[in-house]
Amino acid sequence: MRVSAKSDYALRALIELASRKDGSPVSAEELGRLQEIPHGFLQAILADLRRAGVVISQRGQSGGWRMARDAAEVSVRDVFEHVTIRALADGRLPKAVTSRTASEDAWQPH
Repeated sequence: MRVSAKSDYALRALIELASRKDGSPVSAEELGRLQEIPHGFLQAILADLRRAGVVISQRGQSGGWRMARDAAEVSVRDVFEHVTIRALADGRLPKAVTSRTASEDAWQPH
């Protein structure tokens, strides 16, 4: 399975947001810096995620982006349909997923 740059950046942004235990908003600038995501690309991704109801933006001096829904309720792609953003942020994947990645062959491009 090949993951596009857009999907990779979106996942990294969501994991960063979900990692904030206090749920505080994160500016797009900080999010891009922390996850090394180009600003223009990140803005488009955040807009897509906002339209999908996954993130919300908060205006103001202490504004930024945060999860619109509980990260435990948001799953990713077909192979990870049972893996939530919370599980990724917490670094705990189901055994069915970790067993797929145990083989060296799993890391080879197909």
